[in-house]
Amino acid sequence: MKISSVKAIAAEGGWYVDDKPAFIAAAKVDHYLVTGRPVTPGFVRIREPGEVVSILIRLSNGTTVVGEGGSVTYAGIAGRDPVFRAEAAVATVEQHIAPAFTGGPAEDFRSLDQKLQQLSGECGGFHSGLLYATSQALLQAVAAAAGHTAAGVIAAEYGLSIGEANPRIGIQTGDDRYSGVDKAIYRRVDVLPHGLIKDVATDFGPGGEKLLAYAQWIMDRLVQHQVPVDYHPTIHFDCYGTIGRAFENDIAAMSDYLGRLAAVVSPLRLQIEAPVEAASQAEQIRLMAQLRSALQGLPAPVPVIIADEWCNSLPDIELFAKSGAADLLQIKMPDLGRIGASIEAVLTCHEHGVGAYLGGSCNETDISARTAVHVAVATGAEQILARPGMGIDEAASIVRNELVRLRAML
Repeated sequence: MKISSVKAIAAEGGWYVDDKPAFIAAAKVDHYLVTGRPVTPGFVRIREPGEVVSILIRLSNGTTVVGEGGSVTYAGIAGRDPVFRAEAAVATVEQHIAPAFTGGPAEDFRSLDQKLQQLSGECGGFHSGLLYATSQALLQAVAAAAGHTAAGVIAAEYGLSIGEANPRIGIQTGDDRYSGVDKAIYRRVDVLPHGLIKDVATDFGPGGEKLLAYAQWIMDRLVQHQVPVDYHPTIHFDCYGTIGRAFENDIAAMSDYLGRLAAVVSPLRLQIEAPVEAASQAEQIRLMAQLRSALQGLPAPVPVIIADEWCNSLPDIELFAKSGAADLLQIKMPDLGRIGASIEAVLTCHEHGVGAYLGGSCNETDISARTAVHVAVATGAEQILARPGMGIDEAASIVRNELVRLRAML
């Protein structure tokens, strides 16, 4: 089957893009209204509604498939591509991508994905969000042409066996940390709350006392919800480097604190994403490796450390996986761009005995969220982020429903 046409249109992301350095420096926040001057190149305002590009591929039998992508929320920092602009992406598709793929066969996803990578190099590099959208559409085109699921195509082309275990589904509450926990518990979400612990003074506490209190509140809330005895969610906090800032990157002090936090949520598993945020990748890896090593001396259960910042590309994933800096790596699919890169990232994690967290962004769409489920199931990723948005209900239902549909088809 042939690709009859490739079309791009500007569309909306599921959340916002935020200028993170400006937030930290001097932003004024009033509910969702954020005022102040942006500091990261590419931002017009500190907070902007996210933009995505929608790639529509029409096959010779009349079937149309779609892929969508844009920036992660915190674009333009820590090695990531700048904030995504949909109009520029549409122009790139019309000028370079559509002519390269129109009329070609809709078969062998890996070859199409590599062709996209080569084309990007020849054109000076496409934005990762555009690669993400286009690669999704190519995967769905191959699946539609072959009459298979996207997961089935991935498994067949990469020589994988699809197992019966489902990835754990995690949510992110955003700043609505309390109502978000209630929603997650009602829905029996696997991993909660994320929590957006981004400020030492307001979210973490000078000595971490605010996070300890919040963790205790979550444990109490589980009791108040009268959850069944077989519901054992993982407690996951994304700390945005607040632990390192509060304790001035003192490894012993951070390790001691995380031991106390793990005791609060015991017997549930504790996951800590981005406990420190360094100014360079090398320093990030060094600090996280030292912290992870120190944590091994704690009484069980030992907190799980997740890498996020500076872990963006496929070479980054391999570097972190080999370094011993984390137990679980967040594979931020929009940052990796091509779906093939995310597949290879999961396989790289497993090759080095590290867990794979198939992450993404609240600024994605339902289209990319559903594709991510197929990648997670085909590769055996341990965890996946529910997206888009911060509403929890919507993201959890989109990802879970695609998961049960996929299992039924498989």
